[in-house]
Amino acid sequence: MKGAKPAAKRPAAKAKGPVQAKATGARPPAPRRKPALPPPPPSASAVGELLSEAMAKGGHAKRVPAATAAAEKARLERNREADARLQKQIRRAVQALLDKKAEKLVVLNLQELGAFAEYFVLASATNERQAQAMSDAVEMAMKAEGRRPFSHEGYNKGAWILLDYGEVVFHLFHEEARRFYGLERLWGDAPEETQAFTA
Repeated sequence: MKGAKPAAKRPAAKAKGPVQAKATGARPPAPRRKPALPPPPPSASAVGELLSEAMAKGGHAKRVPAATAAAEKARLERNREADARLQKQIRRAVQALLDKKAEKLVVLNLQELGAFAEYFVLASATNERQAQAMSDAVEMAMKAEGRRPFSHEGYNKGAWILLDYGEVVFHLFHEEARRFYGLERLWGDAPEETQAFTA
């Protein structure tokens, strides 16, 4: 109709709060629940107890994946090869010491003791010049195997010459100094393997 006023727009209904919802009988919206957190991983002791319990009941541990077993086998093989290579180097150096008339030669295996080296080689000289000649012979023998010492100490005095090759350390003494420092006593728990390297 001409001249008629347009209908007034109704204001949008306000969201009902808890008070209004109670007055009108409507239920308030349920609060949002937080997602449940995953349980914490079991402790090492708990895992150990479970494994012990399973073994007591006749259970068996899961089979190690083939890839993991192959990697472990390769690692053990590398360790065997490295140890065989080191023993070859020590044998060559020991022979060089014997060629220089080294006395009371001893090879100690420290592998089971958690020491900073795997082997100690100890030998005595009767004088300073012999000790230096023995030191030179060890260096030449190890150099032929592609090894150089990390440190070389005491060469000038000759009472105790130390050649550190990491896995093996050579100690070349005057007999008096050897008795004084007593490395054999300090490392008495280390098995002696002299015969294996001199045979």
